[in-house]
Amino acid sequence: MARFALVGSSSIFIFLAVLLVISRIPAPETIPPAVFLAAASAISAVLLYMNGGIRTLLSALLSIAGFVLLLFFWAYVTRSFYDTGHDSYAYHLRAVWDLADGWDPFVSEHKNIWVDSYPSGYWVLQSYVVSITGFLLSGHGMVTGLMAVTGLLAYGFFVERVAPPLGGFHHLAALIFAGIIAANPVVLTQLMTHYVDAPLYLMGTSLVLFLMMDALSGNRLARWAAIACIILLINTKTAALYFTPLIVFGAFCMELVLSHGENGILTRALRWMKAKGLLYMVTGLFAILVIGYKPYVTNVLNHGTLLYPSVDKIMAPNMPENVNALPVPVKFLYGIFSVTADNHWPIPIDAPIVLKIPGTFKKSEFKELIFDTRRGGFGPYFSLAFLTSILAYGASRVAARNRSSYRWQRTGDGIAAFAVVLTITCMFFPESWWARYVPHAWLAAALFGLSSLFLSGSGKMMLAVRALQWVAVVSFMLCILAGLIGAGRQNLNTYKNTQKIYYMKELPMVELSIWKGGKVLYSSSVEIWETLLKMRGVKTRAIPDDQEPACNPPYYLWGGVHWCPLKEGE
Repeated sequence: MARFALVGSSSIFIFLAVLLVISRIPAPETIPPAVFLAAASAISAVLLYMNGGIRTLLSALLSIAGFVLLLFFWAYVTRSFYDTGHDSYAYHLRAVWDLADGWDPFVSEHKNIWVDSYPSGYWVLQSYVVSITGFLLSGHGMVTGLMAVTGLLAYGFFVERVAPPLGGFHHLAALIFAGIIAANPVVLTQLMTHYVDAPLYLMGTSLVLFLMMDALSGNRLARWAAIACIILLINTKTAALYFTPLIVFGAFCMELVLSHGENGILTRALRWMKAKGLLYMVTGLFAILVIGYKPYVTNVLNHGTLLYPSVDKIMAPNMPENVNALPVPVKFLYGIFSVTADNHWPIPIDAPIVLKIPGTFKKSEFKELIFDTRRGGFGPYFSLAFLTSILAYGASRVAARNRSSYRWQRTGDGIAAFAVVLTITCMFFPESWWARYVPHAWLAAALFGLSSLFLSGSGKMMLAVRALQWVAVVSFMLCILAGLIGAGRQNLNTYKNTQKIYYMKELPMVELSIWKGGKVLYSSSVEIWETLLKMRGVKTRAIPDDQEPACNPPYYLWGGVHWCPLKEGE
């Protein structure tokens, strides 16, 4: 099962990377999307056959087919659901639909500044799902697919590299670990959206697992999959320019720890750079300069900056007032140790973050999580999970000093080193207080807990380590529960809000307008809703930005769009 998990997850990421790469090749618009899928499958099959022979090829083809079927199944069962996030209507859906209709980012500019200036790789993958299924909102199914693949990979990694010391319960432990890794509340609350934070986390987490597999066993297939993840990550979100090289650096630190005592640190560093580092560096440059030519190169050529529009201007109104002047690492601590809460009207977006003692909670915290929660976005018990995971590793290392009672595997130190790098990486990210911008903080905490499992023996310290591990696991589970409740709640709210569409169908005309405070951000929202409402049989009319809505107050749709019913003759 562990081998199938590695082969299956590797083949899917390689398939997605190949699909993205060949999609950048200029081709006539008359070529059906299914041809690109078939070509990507064929190329991936050749690569995997060369790597592992017929057995690997069969597992790979089965995995790719299962992944594609999962996407189509999810698209079908969710075809009547609407996106639960606001930014999806602002630009994500516009990008996916236009790519599905044949827009080539490398050939022409897009009128939506966000679509034109942000990476389009993940949108390209979503556009294939939309093109083939014909369901306009089916692109969000990619998150479900990636969640399943990352969970499978985490399960296989645990069974192969962690399970032996645990005895007969290792399959259950592997399932718990896979569930914790895949069910990050950021992922759960963005499951029905087109946001890119969830795929950033899932692709980045898979990259971490592939790099760790390669570090522990010199696995060539894992290395190819890591290359695929790098290409996909960098072309998913601009933040990946920060996270991707630091994730690779985490693998470098892990391998230095694992090889401690073999040679001097400089010799080991140069050996890693020659064997892997240069390959990852070339892959990163290829992902940026070739596959990501637009927007990375074009932003510099057209606007004189790599990141455009200005991140500072975008984030200024979103910053909680009591963290604005704090150092970035302190902002991270505010994000970890805060009460889980979000902005519900009339609470302002910049309302202060409220700190709390780890382990304490309010009932309201279990229903507050949504797709972009700005306070305590990992859930009400994440601070406790974070602390107890670190303490479990620390206690295991203290216990390991008693060599007569305990045994310790250096693998635990290597995984902990990776967790340290991930923690510091998230801590120094500019928006470190906002969970969806530093989703790998969740993974870092889980890896600290994982590293403590490499202690074996018996005694009081082992009981203490096990107690800390169970507190961490329960805390993670409670955060996942909060994520599930929050995701269900926001989907229910979206369902109730969009039920009005059945009423709209009976009206002669519906007037649509953009929320006055979001003209720039929600520039495509009215167009998106015009298309969706037309599909439901609703007649619409968009009004100019300077014109007041026909009703007061107007009704509201997701994505900053107001609507008013119009009577005959209006």
